[in-house]
Amino acid sequence: FEVSAQAEEEEAIRSAEKNQICKIWKAVCGEQESLSYCEFLAVLLPPIEDVFQDVDRSTAVSSNASADVSPSSQLDASPASVAESQWDPSRPMSECLSILQHGSQSSGVSVFDEAMTVRQVVTAMIQAHHRWTIVRYNSGRHEFFDYMDINHALLRRASLQGLGEAPRILEQICCMAVGDVANCSGHSAYVPAHQDTPLGEVLRLISGRSRQDVGTIRRVPIVDSAGEVVRTFSCLDFLNLALRFTGPTAVLKSIAAKAFDRRGTILQVSVQDDEPMLDALRIMDSEGMTICPTTSRELSGDMGGVVASNVISAADLKWIISSGSFAALNMSVNDFVAWRTTSETSNIGQILRQQRLNRFNVVSVHEGDSLHMLAQRLLASKLQRIFLSSDEIARIVGIVSSRDILLEVLDQLV
Repeated sequence: FEVSAQAEEEEAIRSAEKNQICKIWKAVCGEQESLSYCEFLAVLLPPIEDVFQDVDRSTAVSSNASADVSPSSQLDASPASVAESQWDPSRPMSECLSILQHGSQSSGVSVFDEAMTVRQVVTAMIQAHHRWTIVRYNSGRHEFFDYMDINHALLRRASLQGLGEAPRILEQICCMAVGDVANCSGHSAYVPAHQDTPLGEVLRLISGRSRQDVGTIRRVPIVDSAGEVVRTFSCLDFLNLALRFTGPTAVLKSIAAKAFDRRGTILQVSVQDDEPMLDALRIMDSEGMTICPTTSRELSGDMGGVVASNVISAADLKWIISSGSFAALNMSVNDFVAWRTTSETSNIGQILRQQRLNRFNVVSVHEGDSLHMLAQRLLASKLQRIFLSSDEIARIVGIVSSRDILLEVLDQLV
């Protein structure tokens, strides 16, 4: 009788658990019987800032970020529609900026004095939701400053003083003059171009195919006759501009995103869940990447690609700096992700912003999609990089940026 009663009790527990699972599934998935890998991650993982967001195909086509970037919409968007329907790399940047600014907000340009502290500048960047800014020196020189520079300065000093000193070192960096840190990573050199400069020359600058040997250039400040920056032209601006013309659109549609399949090497730019947070920062610094997927060898196996459980960003340093919780640098990747989630969810402004942007943890395109779809999704999400996924192995097989797309198609456009 006791055995029978115990069996009935266990059956009741299993039944209750099954009912609870079915209730959760129905609440999350409705009548859908299964989830794709990326849908599963988007449901499972918490929202995080400046990393990935789930952008479906309808969003990519209809969002404000890309709704006005088709050749047909361009014909109706400007008085000079006939001229603008033809892609011309000799077009001066002043005309390109005019096209970009039509129907969209101009990208703001923030400039800070070299004497301001890193903490002051980061605080301003957080408030403005900027990933980078410009530093002006008394000599008249300018440099870009972003989170990659903070990361590089941190790791360079920690390699000399010991990794255990990382929290103290980051706290010291926060008190340093931003002019002493700006572009110390070499992430993006500051090379301005006059607004009369042809578009093709600016694209060659960004791609590293110009005659100027100044290091990596990821964005170009466009200046007027007075030397004032009117806009900083980025690779996302290139995509926004290219999708307004029939020629570049056709080129993007002709190339599959599979061109960026790096399944054999993506594990090398990923960090294991149980490894130190500083390992993720080291990978980003050495690879010149702003993000680092988190994974585990047990999940990813030997099939190539990775099962990305989360992602660490160089921009995560802002959470440490703004909260003053410098000891978070000594956490494992898993513990840091949990801490970051707590920091984000305690900020009501951040929660509202995530809801407004419909942000989730993962955005990806399938390797069979075209570069046109990839470009649309980058613009819709306003992110620097997105994942490339493979349905064949249900893995992430690449990480793609707008600059990667530019490098892939430049020869056919300039």
